[in-house]
Amino acid sequence: MTARDHLSPPPGYYPSVWPGECGGPRRQKVTRAPGLRLQPGEALAARTRRLDDDRWPVMFVLRDPGELYLQGGTRAGQNRTSYGWVEQLHPETLEPVKRSPDLPSGGHNWCGAACVHANGDIYVVNGAYAHRLTPDLEVVAERRLSVDNAHNGHLVLSDGALVAKDIQNDPARRSVFTVLSPDLEIIDRYEFPWNSVGRFSADAQDGEDHLYVTSGAEIRRLIYRDGRLSLDPDWSAGYRIAGEDQAFAWDSTLGDDCAWFMDMGENAVVRAVLAAHPIGTQAVEVLPPAALEAPDSLRPALRQTTMQRYPNGAPIHAAPQRLFRVSLRDAADRDAFVLFDQPQGNIIAPPLYDQDRRILVAFDTANRRLGAWRYHGPGDLRPLWQHPWRTSNQLTLYADTGELFVDDCTTPGRWDAVVVDVETGVERGRADTGCILSGGMWYTPGFGRDAYTSSPLGAIARLHVADS
Repeated sequence: MTARDHLSPPPGYYPSVWPGECGGPRRQKVTRAPGLRLQPGEALAARTRRLDDDRWPVMFVLRDPGELYLQGGTRAGQNRTSYGWVEQLHPETLEPVKRSPDLPSGGHNWCGAACVHANGDIYVVNGAYAHRLTPDLEVVAERRLSVDNAHNGHLVLSDGALVAKDIQNDPARRSVFTVLSPDLEIIDRYEFPWNSVGRFSADAQDGEDHLYVTSGAEIRRLIYRDGRLSLDPDWSAGYRIAGEDQAFAWDSTLGDDCAWFMDMGENAVVRAVLAAHPIGTQAVEVLPPAALEAPDSLRPALRQTTMQRYPNGAPIHAAPQRLFRVSLRDAADRDAFVLFDQPQGNIIAPPLYDQDRRILVAFDTANRRLGAWRYHGPGDLRPLWQHPWRTSNQLTLYADTGELFVDDCTTPGRWDAVVVDVETGVERGRADTGCILSGGMWYTPGFGRDAYTSSPLGAIARLHVADS
């Protein structure tokens, strides 16, 4: 059975409750941090900090108690500046305690990633570069990666090596994996036979690591052994449905010996951001393609209407949102579920699967749908609850209490972070983050009854329990 990241620290990572993106390489986002335990008479509250207009705060990682780090880059949709950065923050005020130098990115504006390695140092991938920083945020090593492109995060493998993949939305191109030693020496370069947009997941098995990667039409497995990556020819599953106008899949999450992922990852904004080179350097057109031929006099009104209806980007594909399950033991054992049955689905983050409770949480951002289902075996997902909420962030679940962080961005310009019971969907707490809009970032558990989140629009928030 798939190991659970919340039961023991993943090998290669620092033993904190959230040392890297998604809390660990299986991308389960189920944390062993003590739950908020919201009680009657208590409420969820938020403290917000606005950053410089050009900065994109991406993710928080935790080291020792009180050591909170924020990794980021520069905002997509502009070409004025491009660099990466890390700040150590005061865990309550969110004010900077230390800051790294500006880190070169190769000109790309895309969300990278950070992790706290088992050796105690901070590793950052941003754009076309990787950096190793001390806990005091001094640069120890810098490495330009093996392809000039933005890289969509990185993971630490069981032997302590790091692996990153560039992001490619062009089917005529191939994504490239770069494997790095902890000293940032390149120890392998693997050209994936297809393009890939989503982040990949990884699981250690019998002395080797298995990497699960979504291409534009399939999910594939790579095997990492003795410092080298290779394609597993015996495991693959397509997710394209005949006659359907689908889009690529984002990340996968691993649980119950299955990979779980959703398609419909492309919208008008994502397409524009990824079409530029360097990535993220052209102005983003928020109108759907059919509206681009409208008279100039109508375009401001159309733009406003589109932003209100689709603040994360207008859908450009007709298919409904689907959830896919593929067995890690036998890729022929697979399911495709239409969970909401509305056309023009769209997401920019993966689902969450709770292996302990066998609960799958999924959403359709474009159609404002969020729900949970109980998994009873192949072909059998049974509904538990649904809400008409616009959710786009990576969800986070507290393993002990079943408290689940989700978004409700139903009102234009307001992003509420909401805590619900994962079994029932009952709301336990809600707070206006002050961050305007969620956008595929994370909810990171804090050091007490709190959590952190960020927006691509340049704001961060601490969510904490307070008296109502």
